[in-house]
Amino acid sequence: MGSKAPAAHIDGVALCAMDRRRVDVAVDLAPCAEPLVVEMVIVGPGGDELCSLLVVHCRDRALDKIMHLRADAQPGEHTLHVGLFRGEELLDHAARRFAFPAAAVGEGG
Repeated sequence: MGSKAPAAHIDGVALCAMDRRRVDVAVDLAPCAEPLVVEMVIVGPGGDELCSLLVVHCRDRALDKIMHLRADAQPGEHTLHVGLFRGEELLDHAARRFAFPAAAVGEGG
């Protein structure tokens, strides 16, 4: 009997808030024979979507992207959502909360 291939899933998510508008996001995926869709969305403290990224036909096991938030992003706790899809079917989801570092004295917007 043949062994069933492991289900596609998110192995890990890491992020680093670089400044008040940029977030470095790293996503590790389990090996998968078929191309999938990876969606990354950052939601602000008020529930507004501030940034999104869609990678279609993804065959990479590791993604490293810098996401840029809208200019009107407010301070506070943000949430990064990562979804792994096959077509419209959600295969896996991960969420990470984070806050941006405090602004340096004299830093402009």
